[in-house]
Amino acid sequence: MKPISVHVTEQDYQQFKSLAASAGRPVAELIREAMAMYLVESASGRSSIRELKPHDSGHLLADWTREELYDEMLEP
Repeated sequence: MKPISVHVTEQDYQQFKSLAASAGRPVAELIREAMAMYLVESASGRSSIRELKPHDSGHLLADWTREELYDEMLEP
């Protein structure tokens, strides 16, 4: 592996430390995993529709769950 230096905010680092501690893994491992995920997503040029954030379109005509909306949008 190639060692590198990365500058992050103190807040981000503390969050990584907390996540690493709760997962019983080193911070560096989590950051490597995040970098690898970023490369995969960037290479594909697209992400899953399930990862899109909802858009506020105003008043809802029906109270649908997220899954019902996906089913409606993804019907063949």
